[in-house]
Amino acid sequence: MTNRLTGYQNAAPKVTLEYADGRQLLLDVYTNEIIRVFMNRGRTTNSYAIKGDKHHKTSYTVDYYVLGGHSLKDVVANYTYLTGVTPLPQKWVLGYQQSRWGYSTSDDRVAKIADGFEKYHLPIDVIHLDIDYMRGYRDFTWDTTKFKNPKQFVAEMRKRGIRLMPILDAGVKQDKDGYDIYQEGIEKGYFVENPDGTVFVGRVWPGDAVFPDFGRPEVRNWWAKHVKFFADMGACGVWNDMDEPASFDGELPTDLIFHDGEQRTTHTRMHNVFGHLQAQAAYEGMKAATGKRPYIITRAAYAGTQKYSTIWTGDNQSIWSHLQLAIPQLNSLGMSGFAIAGTDIGGFQKDTTPELLTRWLEASLFVPLFRNHAEMGTRYQEPWSFDRQTLDTYRDYLNLRYRFVPFLYDQLRHETESGLPVMRPLVLNYDQDPAVRQINDEYMVGTSILVAPIVNQGADKRLVYLPAGKWLDFWNNAEYSGQQTIMVNAPLEKLPLFIKKDTILPWGNKVKHISDEPEKVMTFRLFGDCGAYKHYQDNGLDFKYQEGEYNEYYVEVANDGQVAVKLNKHGYQPTYERVYVETDRGRFEFDYDDSNEDYRLVK
Repeated sequence: MTNRLTGYQNAAPKVTLEYADGRQLLLDVYTNEIIRVFMNRGRTTNSYAIKGDKHHKTSYTVDYYVLGGHSLKDVVANYTYLTGVTPLPQKWVLGYQQSRWGYSTSDDRVAKIADGFEKYHLPIDVIHLDIDYMRGYRDFTWDTTKFKNPKQFVAEMRKRGIRLMPILDAGVKQDKDGYDIYQEGIEKGYFVENPDGTVFVGRVWPGDAVFPDFGRPEVRNWWAKHVKFFADMGACGVWNDMDEPASFDGELPTDLIFHDGEQRTTHTRMHNVFGHLQAQAAYEGMKAATGKRPYIITRAAYAGTQKYSTIWTGDNQSIWSHLQLAIPQLNSLGMSGFAIAGTDIGGFQKDTTPELLTRWLEASLFVPLFRNHAEMGTRYQEPWSFDRQTLDTYRDYLNLRYRFVPFLYDQLRHETESGLPVMRPLVLNYDQDPAVRQINDEYMVGTSILVAPIVNQGADKRLVYLPAGKWLDFWNNAEYSGQQTIMVNAPLEKLPLFIKKDTILPWGNKVKHISDEPEKVMTFRLFGDCGAYKHYQDNGLDFKYQEGEYNEYYVEVANDGQVAVKLNKHGYQPTYERVYVETDRGRFEFDYDDSNEDYRLVK
């Protein structure tokens, strides 16, 4: 149901929701002082109270939505139906990404990071460039004193299998000496203004800076046009930062003049959607410039930003409590529509340790945005910066991540149809099990994988709750019944990981990078005695899948051990030339028969 509430309402409306079985849920809504809303549920009553913050009075109209469903999955699906689903990314976005504030001080520094991944046989797909690559922190510039030929360097890195992802800040440097972005924005009146009509000047990385008024469509179009700069350079996307909008002088004044479309309004009204609208502009700019699925990252977001951007949780710290926080943070973001989200592996601020970095990497094995990021001045977090054990364990888990990339891509395809996240809390799958409602240190991937990371310093074992069903230990195939808690040994190199029995999973090839070329061989692994799996394939790059250019495979191992591979939809011309299905009974090989557009068992 929906309703509208206006500020300074004297009466407190009571909204009653009635369920089919006769139960009722009462909402008491107090709106005389509302804009920053708090919602509290009575501990012993079936009611909620929605109250405003008395320190932030407003006369704005508030739209509110009450989403229901027969299950928690229904509620999440209804929310993403309302706000939008996360679109399919380019497939390589699921690969490993390395970042540090300080890499982009020179092209030589970036190249040496790539050399390290080659030297130590570590797979990688993206290196991020923080603010150092810019010319004096000016947006849409590349410092040619640090990068002799930026476009050529990006191309050279691409030949090595590595893409470069540059950062972009919201604040535009106030520069009256020929900086075209600033001059053009001033001439066209595109920047946020003070109440007296002068341009507001804040202070961020470039010093004095002004802020685009992204609520106006023409400003978003202007920004999107300039995003083409990155596409022309060959960059793989845009990493939006400081887009709350942030200022070194604190929160921007609430009475600054913004626009909501053509309507004049204030910062108070537009603050929460600033990052959302900047992400929309970046997405539309990259899509228009490349024709490919844009890769955008944002720090600030709003309901629906998942249509345009991935998100990361911001400047965390290299402390165990922030690793513990990462799992509920990411699960919450997934339930809020962000199917692609991540934290800075190892922590951004402070010095990480070999143990913390290792456990953080393990915990992030299935996190869609898989990036290690650190702050300038902290301990280096590259895998080879520590001892041999850390390096070897890091390599093992990077290789394992790439094995699971086809499964993660399948899950993201499913998310575009169902609206349900890839990484999710146990309660989303088992909302009738009281035991899972307070679990914040485990997560599931889809419905078939359960991950129980070690998130406490010095721990080498932990209790793991397994929900209903039969579960197999990924490492030794030991079988456990569900709805019980078990003790699991977990030395530093082991992530407690369980697969639901009778599950088939795609098993990616061992690679150094995710190629743009179609794969010729795919393997499927059976965990248990029988099972079935639907697998998705497209070109992993553009939007042709929306026109039907994709393949759907069906893999089945029957109760009697019979194995079958079928191509149920052939809309994408390349197919796997060979498919392997691995079971306890052996490895079954299927070759593609062009004449029948099907797979035949070879051995």
